[in-house]
Amino acid sequence: MAASAQQPLDLILARNLMSVLETPSFLVDNDGQMVFFNEAAGDMLGKRFEEIGRLSREEWNAIGPVDAEGEPVSNDKMPLAVALRDGKPAHGRFHICTDQDKIVEVETSAVPLVSGGDFHGAMVVFWPVAS
Repeated sequence: MAASAQQPLDLILARNLMSVLETPSFLVDNDGQMVFFNEAAGDMLGKRFEEIGRLSREEWNAIGPVDAEGEPVSNDKMPLAVALRDGKPAHGRFHICTDQDKIVEVETSAVPLVSGGDFHGAMVVFWPVAS
């Protein structure tokens, strides 16, 4: 996601912040398209953002949320869905699938990005739950 005049400033700033965080994080735009994830997220997922690029909502739903057996679960109440739909911060726990076909339980917090009264997307941070 190169900085351009067409992108809202809050998406640009969120990406800059996430790029220096050691906590796995990803960024979605107001259409729900994943537009960036940081190196820590790439380490956890098994691929770097540069290898995958932007993902549609359907494409990144293959990563999660899933149950402990890897079966998709309804995401209506998941943190990102709440942030995108209701414009409210949310937190939750669920599982994701990594590129190595591992299922990992994660804690997740999603924060909507709103500036000037306009909704631009959400920033999500997640971390594995200690087993």
